[in-house]
Amino acid sequence: KYIEGAERTLDDLFLTIPPQQLLWLTILGGFAMLTLAFIATGSLLVGAVGAVPGAVAPRLALKVMKQKRLKKFNEQLVEAMVTMTNALRSGVALPKAFQIVAHDMPKPICQEFGILVQEMRLGMDVEEAMESLLERMPGQDLELVVTSVGISNSVGGNLAEVFERLAETIRERYRIEGRIDALTAQGRMQGILVSILPIFVGV
Repeated sequence: KYIEGAERTLDDLFLTIPPQQLLWLTILGGFAMLTLAFIATGSLLVGAVGAVPGAVAPRLALKVMKQKRLKKFNEQLVEAMVTMTNALRSGVALPKAFQIVAHDMPKPICQEFGILVQEMRLGMDVEEAMESLLERMPGQDLELVVTSVGISNSVGGNLAEVFERLAETIRERYRIEGRIDALTAQGRMQGILVSILPIFVGV
């Protein structure tokens, strides 16, 4: 079960590391931390507790990498929508616009759109392929794109204009979120310091 889960995560990250090696790394990390904690304290119980972080660290590192990759994908999505808007306005069909994104844009969005294009070549329609993309890279912004494509295919409409408005909306939301983070940074830092202070006082 561990190897199957690790294999899915590694595939999502486009890493060619064998999942068995990740399993051995988990065992080795746990054993190494157990040994170090036991040598430092002489207590087997402390060593067993110390083994937990060593065993969890490899999967935790993969989870962090996956979250960073998803965040970067969402940041690149606005530029991808602008690219698709320009392509659609130049008379290119939507599948070809996907190919342009897969060919011209950097990782990770080019990798995911490359899979999207391949799935369409294998017989999936646009909506199914985009739903598959949403399963791999879940996010509110991409969900809006998938929904807009589905509505456009069902009832028609100017998809280029829809993409342009979505890109503007998402870009504006990022700007507002960044301003909110900047305005609340001092308060959040004060909250963290006040929360940690009792621990230092206790020590």
